[in-house]
Amino acid sequence: MKKIIFCPALIFFLTLSIACERQLDVDFSNERPLIVMNGIIEPDVPITVSISKSFLFTNTDSTAPYLKDVSVELHINNKLIEKMQLTGVDSTKQSSRRGVSYFRSVSHAKIGDRVRLEAKAPGLETVWAETVIPAPPTIEKVDTVTYITPVQSGNDSYYYRYYGNIPNITVEPFFRMMRLHIGLRTPKSNESNYFGLRISKLAPSSSPDYEYVPFGLFIDTQEDPIFANDPKNSFFDAIFEKNSRYSGSLVFTDNLFKNDAYTLNVNIMGYYTVVEINEEDYEVRNPPLEIIVSALSPELYRYLKSTEGRRYDDELYFISEPKVTFTNVNNGIGVVGAISDVRKRIQPALYPGGKNTVPR
Repeated sequence: MKKIIFCPALIFFLTLSIACERQLDVDFSNERPLIVMNGIIEPDVPITVSISKSFLFTNTDSTAPYLKDVSVELHINNKLIEKMQLTGVDSTKQSSRRGVSYFRSVSHAKIGDRVRLEAKAPGLETVWAETVIPAPPTIEKVDTVTYITPVQSGNDSYYYRYYGNIPNITVEPFFRMMRLHIGLRTPKSNESNYFGLRISKLAPSSSPDYEYVPFGLFIDTQEDPIFANDPKNSFFDAIFEKNSRYSGSLVFTDNLFKNDAYTLNVNIMGYYTVVEINEEDYEVRNPPLEIIVSALSPELYRYLKSTEGRRYDDELYFISEPKVTFTNVNNGIGVVGAISDVRKRIQPALYPGGKNTVPR
């Protein structure tokens, strides 16, 4: 007797291959556009907000988001401060944001202020959103240690692909990593606090307006439980992400803080920069690194977590159901949140590799 073997994965993909066709008649005649408002408010700088209108996916007009005769009011701590000024309309060709209008304030808000934005346009419902600018934490210390990790099969790097075939240039057979312990302390509060983390290396800028140009670094947060995400689906991980490097979440709350303090435990790579001196010589430099911890308003945190959830969806993108994007704009669509940053720079050690050697 022949043995019959069932393969669940094969059955799953065969199911996908079954084609069916059915005509659907959808009535969009009663659909009305909504005002779309988006903005991230920072303390002590002018406030900028983008305004547009929603439109059906069947609308192929390249200026569909454009909204005429719109006005935007800025309220701070329940007081009307000003009508924000139109600063421009996105006219970029072949852009999904073509027709989006941008408004800017003269006034500044400060930490602790409650900011309310209201947008009005003829024939549409007035929309509004509120947020409170959070107080940033304090970075009390940054301790670092460097180490190397072996290269996994199939896990290549940009430097190896670029320099691997250049004569007289040796690419190190491992990754140089840096572990950072970032000590944080928050102001005392009865409310939950929400944060985001960024780490950049700072390259000198050719513009007189900027001292440095930041380049964001990969941050591995898997070793710190404060960044924990829902577990990923191991079946799809095994098929599609065998050789990928998963960085994890970059937003977190103060749920593990004790006495208003916590020490983050993260790892980074790619913090050295390779500069070409001539066709045969390259120099490895150690630009300063900037650690940015951002205090996030609750609605901005919820929005970032919702987008993060879509990135780590267990379903395959081509069979997943539509997801509802978080919004805190009443009567409309969009996100208006607030953010406050604290920054600290550190200087990595000089590159310890030899001449004509570059890091992976």
